[in-house]
Amino acid sequence: MTGTLGLFSLVDLFQLLAGAKRTGRLAVEHPLGPAKVYFDGGRVTHAEFAGEDGEEAVYALFADERGDFSFRTGLPAPRTTVTMRTHNLVLEAVRRLDEARRDEGDESDEVPYEPDVVPERHGDPAADLSALGATERKILGAVDGHRSLGRIAQSTHVALEDASRVVGRLVAAGVLIARKRRPRTARLVVRPTDEPIPVGAAVLDATILEAWRRASGTEPTEALCRRDDGRIERLRVRGRPNVGPYLLMGREPMLRTGFQADESLLVRPAEDGP
Repeated sequence: MTGTLGLFSLVDLFQLLAGAKRTGRLAVEHPLGPAKVYFDGGRVTHAEFAGEDGEEAVYALFADERGDFSFRTGLPAPRTTVTMRTHNLVLEAVRRLDEARRDEGDESDEVPYEPDVVPERHGDPAADLSALGATERKILGAVDGHRSLGRIAQSTHVALEDASRVVGRLVAAGVLIARKRRPRTARLVVRPTDEPIPVGAAVLDATILEAWRRASGTEPTEALCRRDDGRIERLRVRGRPNVGPYLLMGREPMLRTGFQADESLLVRPAEDGP
């Protein structure tokens, strides 16, 4: 296996070799001098680069990804200088890179991910994540593949900018992936019907529910309806073909809840969780 760093990242390389449980030597022809990283059954056991050995050599290489690389199978490490598990080694390398950029002032006002992005767990769910810090553990514990980054930040009481940067590090380390899931808000008009729709429920077009399902990855069962005066009502919803731009509600429930015929609402799926 050969290639050039920059076109192929060290994170990807380490994860590939670890996942395949490869044994051998990863050599990098770096402008600052040769780098060598030895794997045994997918686990890093020794590294040499820029006058450093062990974990520090790996961190130095991650901080300056340049040069052509090659991997030769079956070459044993001359000694053992790395005791940290490969997954944690990558996590720590990514964290150091992030902190170094912030210390150097290389930090824009933009956060890595917007509030509507939905992070999901990635990789081996049983992987050792003991290198995670307290905030990283808190954010990761709130990731369920459904809640948006904004809701995760809110529920964990972590500032959105900090939560976004944590997710960015975990994505870079291969622990998470982030998907752009933003179900569209629909503008619907309330239409009364004599059919038996209970209080707190409504019927809308099945194509809207299907679009929400594709966007969020879950079957929406409730929706938030914003009224013109700013009030937000939560309704149970179900779909039906050919309903069009209407939100069907029973006449009696409308009288009891104060909804008006032809009232215009902004409707979006309600997120589960706190």
